[in-house]
Amino acid sequence: MPELPSVEIFKRFLESTSLKQEIRSVKVNNPEILMNTSRAELTDELRGQEFIQGKRYGKYLFAQLKNNNYLTFHFGMTGYLKYFQKESHPYIRLQIEFTNGYKLGFDDMRKFGKVWLTRDPEEFLKEKKLGPDALEIDFKTFRKLFKKREGQLKPLLLNQNFIAGIGNLYADEILYQSSIHPLSKADRLDEPELRLLFNEMKRVLYKAIDYEDRIDTLPSSFLLPHRYLNGECPQGEALKIIKAGGRTTYFCPEHQKLF
Repeated sequence: MPELPSVEIFKRFLESTSLKQEIRSVKVNNPEILMNTSRAELTDELRGQEFIQGKRYGKYLFAQLKNNNYLTFHFGMTGYLKYFQKESHPYIRLQIEFTNGYKLGFDDMRKFGKVWLTRDPEEFLKEKKLGPDALEIDFKTFRKLFKKREGQLKPLLLNQNFIAGIGNLYADEILYQSSIHPLSKADRLDEPELRLLFNEMKRVLYKAIDYEDRIDTLPSSFLLPHRYLNGECPQGEALKIIKAGGRTTYFCPEHQKLF
């Protein structure tokens, strides 16, 4: 599932390929991806418009139009954006053609992605009850989130209403880099552990963006590439696989302390 780093990369891709180009036509191949609009309404809204910038919040991408409305994407399990001219792509669910002949496609093999026509992103985010964005939050707010918050740490990090943008893979990475066991109780973390968790959350997410969210190119000190290799952590200790909040979880018992 695309997590915050992927969606940030999609935002940059949108901005590098698709801004200030007049939209000539819209093709909706799978209308079930449209959450609050119809094929006809979306076509009327987009035709003749231009994208002027992208905005990201958590795992959502807002593509701002010239009329200040937004085309909003959630990428589900397998969604991403393509910019192309003549190629045929079997999993394009939404295709936006520009007057220059190029097309922006929402490609989603498993069809869990969603698209909204949004008038006000702030109101949209309130309706979704999302927590603070993982890259925008400051430490003071982060610390307040954990005050008197019970429960296991990893499921809390995955809760988009608690903090927005972290998914299963990067939750494991953040906890590994913080040397914290995924089943640790959130209310048992003191100031030093919270500060470390906060700093590693930022560092891991920014580093993933720098490496274009390509797991095979991440630094060797990262846990993610080792999930698919020899069952050892970057320091050579055996990894363990458990369930945390119903999600498959990789961690190193030798280096991650249970609080």
